[in-house]
Amino acid sequence: MTVLYKYMPLRASFFDDPLLRLTPPSKLNDPFDSKPTDAGIEKKMAFFFDDCDHFDDGIEEEEFDPEQVKKSYENDLRSRLDEFGIISLTEDPYNLLMWSHYANEHKGIIVAVACNDKTFTFHDKFSERCNVSQKTPARVIYSNRRPGIEMPDDAIYEYFEDNFYKHFALIKGDSWIYEKEHRFLLRLNEADVAIFECMSEEWIKGQENSKISVTHLGGNKYKAEVLESDGKDIFPWWLSFAQGGNKISNVMHFKRLQHQSIIGIYFGCRVTDKEINAAIDKIKNNPSFDHVVSIYKSVESTDRFEIDFKRLCYV
Repeated sequence: MTVLYKYMPLRASFFDDPLLRLTPPSKLNDPFDSKPTDAGIEKKMAFFFDDCDHFDDGIEEEEFDPEQVKKSYENDLRSRLDEFGIISLTEDPYNLLMWSHYANEHKGIIVAVACNDKTFTFHDKFSERCNVSQKTPARVIYSNRRPGIEMPDDAIYEYFEDNFYKHFALIKGDSWIYEKEHRFLLRLNEADVAIFECMSEEWIKGQENSKISVTHLGGNKYKAEVLESDGKDIFPWWLSFAQGGNKISNVMHFKRLQHQSIIGIYFGCRVTDKEINAAIDKIKNNPSFDHVVSIYKSVESTDRFEIDFKRLCYV
């Protein structure tokens, strides 16, 4: 079992429903992240079109526009990764920069996650055959050269694009090396929960008889999920039609951590005792935490720019 750590702000709702966001590449904070380069795309297209001149065999010329096919394929190479979401974790729970940047200036938390193929449940059958997906976390590689400049053969010389996409999703610039990142890379269709904005209460009421459960979170924000296992397959279609019909906007996708996956909670040194006690009460009353969870609080070193962790209790 590999234990990795998720830095995040302190949100009381996490202890009611332990969700982690599936973030598509276009929403990541680094504009270079998971973005196929021109060099990589040129190599892939050269193999597919120049080296594989048999791909149009049997197609009538008047039915076939080579330039249109090339343009469509190029668009896919550039944009297909946005059909996936990334869950980022780290090896290092002691990093002061990450506590400041991702855990709300030490007022947030770290979740210690037992990582394996049981960390999340998977319901989309295609994900079992999708070789882009990383159902166990993959270590990020850091480099001063953008991916695609030096691309492995299996990312170029294959008839599918699985290794091409993984090549770009798992390499980041050297500036990020301090993060020691590992990634789950999952199709957005695998989302257990979606949180979105909706301006039409009438439309929301019309969903009451469907297999989708919609909960009002306040304002124009709502949370949707499928409660019955036989409805999981319709969830991505429901979201797609709702977005396409301009019924919902600003959709965020989430995966739910499974029982036994959360093995520790680390509170930042600026989290108050009142906030910690409220979180512990929620953990005690939530069946998702039906196992031993270690609770820690970070403590500032008196003589070094470091933190350590003090165990508060087991829950």
